[in-house]
Amino acid sequence: MEIKLEEKKIKFVLITLFLGMILPIFLTHQNFKIYDSITKALELWDKEHLLIGMLKLVIMNTLRSIPMYIAIFLLFDSIEIIKNGKKRNFEKVLLILPIIPIAYSLIKIFYDIQLPVGKTSILGVLWFCYYIKFDLKNITYVEKYLVFLSFIVGLQWLDVSKFFNFLGVGEITSDLNKAISFMEADVIVTLICISFFSFFTLFSILLLHFFKGQEERIARSRSEMENRHLKEVQLLVHDLKTPIFSVGALLETLTLQEEDERKKLYLKKMEDSIEKTNIMISEILSVKSEKPIEIEEMMKFIFSFLSVHKNIEGITYKSYLKKDYKLKGNRILLSRVIINLIVNSWEANSSIVNIMVKDYKKRLIIQIDDYGDGIDIDNINELIKEGVSTKKSSGKGLSFVVKTIKDMDGKIYFIKKIKMGTKIYIILKGDEYGE
Repeated sequence: MEIKLEEKKIKFVLITLFLGMILPIFLTHQNFKIYDSITKALELWDKEHLLIGMLKLVIMNTLRSIPMYIAIFLLFDSIEIIKNGKKRNFEKVLLILPIIPIAYSLIKIFYDIQLPVGKTSILGVLWFCYYIKFDLKNITYVEKYLVFLSFIVGLQWLDVSKFFNFLGVGEITSDLNKAISFMEADVIVTLICISFFSFFTLFSILLLHFFKGQEERIARSRSEMENRHLKEVQLLVHDLKTPIFSVGALLETLTLQEEDERKKLYLKKMEDSIEKTNIMISEILSVKSEKPIEIEEMMKFIFSFLSVHKNIEGITYKSYLKKDYKLKGNRILLSRVIINLIVNSWEANSSIVNIMVKDYKKRLIIQIDDYGDGIDIDNINELIKEGVSTKKSSGKGLSFVVKTIKDMDGKIYFIKKIKMGTKIYIILKGDEYGE
């Protein structure tokens, strides 16, 4: 079983949990004067003050619970558990469930404020388990929280009523229920609580299904665009292979007719480059296919492809891998990534490029080291956007590199050296086919 964590989201989880831990200090029944409203209701025998007390309690409990539930959402999104090649949500839920009881226990220890794990917490977690089955990926966090938090508001109204009290209620809620029974206001309070609970729950369900329908429409639209794009690529590949085949046939004819050995050598190199280009174009249609990549074979393919470049002699390559080292991925895409980075080094006025590959803690590390002008680290996030280029090009180079490595569940780091040049580290899952 493998567990992956997104560091940035984990930081937000800790911040929201901390916020949820300190809010009960400020959001107290004294500040909201809840017992004042209950006392006035009993003294004046006025149910209006009782309803005001209910509203204050709902607002206080909602504000207290919001950070906790946001933290649960963030933690769920920041963790990925993979078992037997499949993502496991059940284990994620089991990992997250203890958060609320632990947080409430710490609040009790540090601030002596009793926050029971009652019916709102239990029903909230059950709704959360139902909610994650929809697996909404194309909606914003604001929309995601709106769906869930609207249900939590409804739960707070249900908490004030006597329904599901066997699951546990807080001390203030219990006192309010006693006052309601004493003033014989059970019927009106029940009607109000059920009305608000039904409204917010229905609103949450409608939003959930609306966003799910919206996501399905986006998925259909994306699928149609991908199919159209695939057809265009198929036509382009066919159009490209025709002239490449013609050039290859011409080079073969010239090689047969040429008697000068040196010229035949150059023609042979050109023929090999044409063949490598033909292979890369042929595999464009299968960019999503993942097969075992033999690293040494791939590096030979890369150096062969770049062999006609004037700076090829400036490349040094060291490998600390075993001979049959393999990893899962698309050989052509990973080759294009490394070729792209090497060419970038050459274009940054570095005739020397050092490449090293090694295995460390079940990770493949590819290090590319040059002595050129160096990358602008301060604007790296801008440079990796598609269409942005410091040269007169399409600006797809670095964006393609970063996207490909990310799609392979890898990481890439750009480090500008103090004097001159850039170090690039590519980190990928290690040997998945070794012993």
